[in-house]
Amino acid sequence: MRSVLWIVLASMMVCGSRAAIGQESAPSFRTDGGDASLAWYQLKSGEFPPLRSAHYIGGELIAVDHVNRTGVLRPDRTDAQRRGDWDLPHRFTMLPFGSLSYHGAPAELRDIPLGTHLHGYFYLEDPAPRDPKAKPEANPQRVSMEAPFNRCLRLEDDFSYAKRISRSWKVESVDLAIGVLSLLGHTAGTADPKPTLLQILPSSRVWKEKGIAATSDLAAGQTIVVNLTQCTLKGPGRIKDLWLDSTACEIATAHQLEFHRQYQKDHGLPGMIEEVDNANSIVTVHLFAGFDPKLLEAFQPTDSVTAAVAEENLRTWDQINDRKSGPLVAIDRTEPTAEGQSGVRVKFKAGLLLEGFRPTRIIRIWPSAWKVDDLPREERLYQ
Repeated sequence: MRSVLWIVLASMMVCGSRAAIGQESAPSFRTDGGDASLAWYQLKSGEFPPLRSAHYIGGELIAVDHVNRTGVLRPDRTDAQRRGDWDLPHRFTMLPFGSLSYHGAPAELRDIPLGTHLHGYFYLEDPAPRDPKAKPEANPQRVSMEAPFNRCLRLEDDFSYAKRISRSWKVESVDLAIGVLSLLGHTAGTADPKPTLLQILPSSRVWKEKGIAATSDLAAGQTIVVNLTQCTLKGPGRIKDLWLDSTACEIATAHQLEFHRQYQKDHGLPGMIEEVDNANSIVTVHLFAGFDPKLLEAFQPTDSVTAAVAEENLRTWDQINDRKSGPLVAIDRTEPTAEGQSGVRVKFKAGLLLEGFRPTRIIRIWPSAWKVDDLPREERLYQ
């Protein structure tokens, strides 16, 4: 199954990453492809999880609440599932430090169209105790067998996933009459053992250099990038978008990057407060991973920083009125030591320490070069 191939590739990337950083001892928690007798890592409040501690689940995006950063996947079919488990919904909530990628650039849930196949990394649900006297649901809805893994660390489309692991597809043959494309996958220079057959339809979008191409422009020998859909119902998948060359890929990435930059300028960069020096009103915030590093250029040494308190869904209450500013003290950069970390810490002196300016709380920050503007009503917590 195609979904099994994705899981194998994800496991290969985990093992390769461990070797690259010279890990000598096995983790104390379960990992994909690791010791199945261990327990999966359980998130701890106010802490970033260890590197490579999340569980891989692939699937197609079928519902989304972009304001609250929640959604539903139709999971890929795997050999671990029974036939009755196929295609059951998998609900998820993005973690505060959870990130998304689309077309090889940082993204928000609102940027990703329904029907896009995604690669996800998840943690178990919060093990909060349930009331033993609570009555069970009268008609509980059937859900994915991996439903407990509903806290999402990262989601990325096929384009972004392929870019991250250096994967591409080489066209072996094209048969437009029956709508089949035979492709041989390559990951970091290593070819798959056999070709993969994907559906291609007249509705499949083909991108070439700076414009739109046609499926008739496909030919054997080309190296392409694809985004898929209908990956469970239509065999390995149906091609949704296809890029014929590096120029077309670069344009798609650059376009998404501008969406991302504008969104962050409007909403502020999110992070978790690590330390508060109450005597000097200095707040240290560790920015979450998944933003374009170029945005940091707006934070100048003589700059001021504006901050607003946010909730776990990264929504602020009323950023126009509910904010405080003060001079930038320092920006420190280190290698991330946990998932969700960017390695960038911003220190600023708050004009007034708001109630939400406490360690482990989430805030959004703006440099003075970005205008702190109003947001649509539905995006504000304060109505």
